Amino acid sequence: PGDLCEACNEGYYWTIEKWFTGNEVYAAYCEPCRCPSCQGGWKPRAVTMYLFWEDENTCALSVSAEILSCDLTNPECPKPGQVLCESMPTTVGPFSPAGLWAVTVPLPEEVPILSTPFFASLQFHSTCDDLPAVVATQDACSPCMSWNDWGTGWQEMCSYGFPGNVSLYATLECQGPSPVEPTTWTTIKTMYK
Repeated sequence: PGDLCEACNEGYYWTIEKWFTGNEVYAAYCEPCRCPSCQGGWKPRAVTMYLFWEDENTCALSVSAEILSCDLTNPECPKPGQVLCESMPTTVGPFSPAGLWAVTVPLPEEVPILSTPFFASLQFHSTCDDLPAVVATQDACSPCMSWNDWGTGWQEMCSYGFPGNVSLYATLECQGPSPVEPTTWTTIKTMYK
């Protein structure tokens, strides 16, 4: 227990100016099977998204992390579904000096252990005057991996010409196997008398 794995889109390369507005949600498709073998399963611990500020700023944003189920209405293109777990909103920033920042929000302890694909998500509850650029991975954008919701429903980001997937990932922690209490045959027999 305790080994960590970053699942989803953990790389960063491209910056996309004039995309981030605040008061919006970003989500990335994650597959725990991309992580090494873990006997007790993987538990999401935090969600991180990279943002880039060109200039010094005074921006402070209210943000919360979410783990979402996969909506498989279209099995060829899963999209973000129901909230499985969410953090309380927290304020991050200001982001000084200018440059690349990893906005990381921890998840609560009661997040479920996951073995099937899910979406990691950051919800920005506010905006500011000094808006950052959204950051994308170096590889070509893969359809159905990156989503954005401005309050009107989920939009698949590749369809807007993103050069890569949104740089957003979940940090997962390996959980140990469930403890087994040693017991004797006599103890078991007495439970069923």
